[in-house]
Order: sequence, then structure tokens, then C-alpha cells
Amino acid sequence: MQIGDLVELSSAGSKAQQNSEVYGYWGMIVEITGNNHPYRIDWFRPDGSTKKVPMARYEIKKLRGAK
Repeated sequence: MQIGDLVELSSAGSKAQQNSEVYGYWGMIVEITGNNHPYRIDWFRPDGSTKKVPMARYEIKKLRGAK
């Protein structure tokens, strides 16, 4: 994954209770660092606000869109 990729929570990320504030939203990777949760993601909410949350790779997957 790289900066600018659109993402959503993976199955493992959805099960983690600490991610409940971004469940069902989509985000964009804005920074990649070298620590335990290297992906800094801006999560976009329906009201137009964003929330920046650090995530581990297993917690996210690329956004697929509607099926």
C-alpha cells in the first residue's frame, strides 16, 4: 500500500473494538512511518469531517466500492 490509496477496515480491523469509531467509513493513507502502526489514515465521516488514525497493515484493505 502507498500514500493516496483509498482503504476500508479489513475483517480483522472490523473485529477490533478500538476501531469502532471508523467502522463503515472509508479512508485515505496520508503518511507511512516506521513504527508499530505505520499507516496514518484520514477517515472520512458522513458529516464531512475527518479523523486521523494510525493503523497496522492487517487492519486495512484497499477500498473496493459497491458490489
